[in-house]
Amino acid sequence: MKAQERFYSLSKGVESLSKEEHGLFFDAMQTLGLRNEVKQAAVVLYLDFKSRPIGEYNADRKNLQIFLIASVSLAAKAMGDLRTDREFESKMFVRREKLLDAEERILRSFAVQGSIIPVPELVLRLTRRQIESMAEGFADRELVSSDEKEELVRRSYSHLDAAVEKGLAPKTSYRGRAAGVMLNAVRDLGLQISEMEIARAAGIDKKSMATSTNIIAALPKESKRLERKER
Repeated sequence: MKAQERFYSLSKGVESLSKEEHGLFFDAMQTLGLRNEVKQAAVVLYLDFKSRPIGEYNADRKNLQIFLIASVSLAAKAMGDLRTDREFESKMFVRREKLLDAEERILRSFAVQGSIIPVPELVLRLTRRQIESMAEGFADRELVSSDEKEELVRRSYSHLDAAVEKGLAPKTSYRGRAAGVMLNAVRDLGLQISEMEIARAAGIDKKSMATSTNIIAALPKESKRLERKER
C-alpha cells in the first residue's frame, strides 16, 4: 500500500478533533495554501501522536498547538508539497527552534511504537523535501543559479541514496541527513556555500552539523545490499 493511501485509510477519527483544533488546521491550510490531501495527512499524523503517551502528556499541559503545526510541516513534506521553514515561521508565527523540536518528538514517537507509515520511508521522504527546500532557499538568496540548484538537488539525492544503501539509520535526524549529504554535494560541485549556511538552512546548529557529517563519513565504503549479494 502506498504511503498516501495509508494516510487516507487511517483518516477516520477526524471528528475527534476539538473545535479549536479544527480551526487551527483550517487556518494553517488557508495561510500556507496547502492541498486538502496535506490536511488529511497532517490530521492523521497529529491524531496518531496525540494518542501516544507523549501526546497525552503534552495535552495535559495544554501544549499541543506546536505539535499540530509540526504535523502540518511534516505532512507537507511527506506528501511532496514543498514549503520552506521560513514560510512556517513567518506565516504561522512560530519559532523555528520550537517547530524543529516538535517535529523530532513526533518522529521519535513513531520510532518507539508502530507508525502509520514505516519510519525509514517517512524519514527518506522528509529528507528529500528538506534538500529541495534548502536548495530553493539558496537560489532565492542568489547563492546558486537555477541550473546549479537543480544539480545540487540531484547530487544531494545521489549522496543520500548512497548513504541509505550503506546503512544510514532512519533514527538519524532528517534535517541532519539533509545537511550532511548537501555538504558533500556542495563540495563536489565547488559551490561557494559554507557549512554554517547549510546548517542554518537545515535548521540545525554547528554541533549537530558536525555529528551528521561524521555519521555519514563513517559509513562503510560498500553498500549493505552489495555485501549481501557477495555473501
